[in-house]
Amino acid sequence: MLKSFILLFTCCLVFTSGTALAQCSGSNLAAPYNSNNSNKGVMFNLTAANTVTILCFDANLPVLSVGGYEIYYKTGTYVGYETNAASWTLLGSAGGILSIGLNLGTALNIPVNLIIPAGQTYGFYITASSALLSTGLLTTSNSGYSTIASNANLSILGGEGVSYPFSSVTANRSFNGTVHYSLGTVLPVTFTQFNASTMNQFALLEWEMESEANTNFYEIERSADGVNWEKLIITNASGNESSTHLKYQEVDYNPLDGINYYRLSQTDNNGNHVNLQTVSWKKVQDFNNNELNIFPNPGKDIVRVFANPAELRELRIFDAIGQNISESIEVKGCSGYTELNFGSSKPGLFIVKTKTLSKRVMIE
Repeated sequence: MLKSFILLFTCCLVFTSGTALAQCSGSNLAAPYNSNNSNKGVMFNLTAANTVTILCFDANLPVLSVGGYEIYYKTGTYVGYETNAASWTLLGSAGGILSIGLNLGTALNIPVNLIIPAGQTYGFYITASSALLSTGLLTTSNSGYSTIASNANLSILGGEGVSYPFSSVTANRSFNGTVHYSLGTVLPVTFTQFNASTMNQFALLEWEMESEANTNFYEIERSADGVNWEKLIITNASGNESSTHLKYQEVDYNPLDGINYYRLSQTDNNGNHVNLQTVSWKKVQDFNNNELNIFPNPGKDIVRVFANPAELRELRIFDAIGQNISESIEVKGCSGYTELNFGSSKPGLFIVKTKTLSKRVMIE
């Protein structure tokens, strides 16, 4: 299911040296900072009376705590899905967040940028990302599912403590914190989804834009723990003030062993930067599936063919009428894939065949 987001050129900044915290701009709705317990994480619902875009959160954190946090969401209520991790989408994570004190709002350095349409309810899970006893969220006891705070646009409802990650549940624990939001969806750039999937032993990274304006480039960062990030890929935007659907693809050809976290961000022509979404993907250690993939497809001139080495040893290329044109295509063997250069061919449809597999590729 497509997840809809809006780019907002605002962000939450955390200075972990200790003295200053800057929240993202917009309107605010605060749940009472009236702590009487601590939980590793807390789940709660937000219901929008009018369409709003959730920007970021502040939270009531234990005194002197320093640690990492994660924010997840799901369409619809959290109730009944507390331990069902597959129902939730990771919005982002941040490390080194220092509490500014008891019953005060510490800004979580995790841009949310999530639209809640009028009349709909979304569930949220804010949690410390480690088992350290010093990290977590301070909560307040309540008498069952109820409205914790509300205004003309938004309501905070319910609440349960949930251990990390999606583990044991403590009923009737209310969120202590502030929701920063913007009324409506006012910007012309709409982010649809970011996905990481397996393409042989590599990570295929894809994202979609319903519209795109004033965008300079996109950047993908990679992390082994969701806290410490390295720059991985920069992709130029289409360069068009487009209101049409756009799709981007990149490949991580050297993923880390185990879990890889990928964070997509956007930078506009004025230098404004915003994180869009974080996804996770696990590298398969024992790669032996019998798949044939071509990337990019459609492509321009050069494409890469991914398959088992045994398949790639018998590679042939045919044109649309079935003629074998393998000798006219420049073929380059690489580690884990074969590169084809169609630069001397006219655009059109081609068939790539390996030992037992075949796939169409469109050259533009």
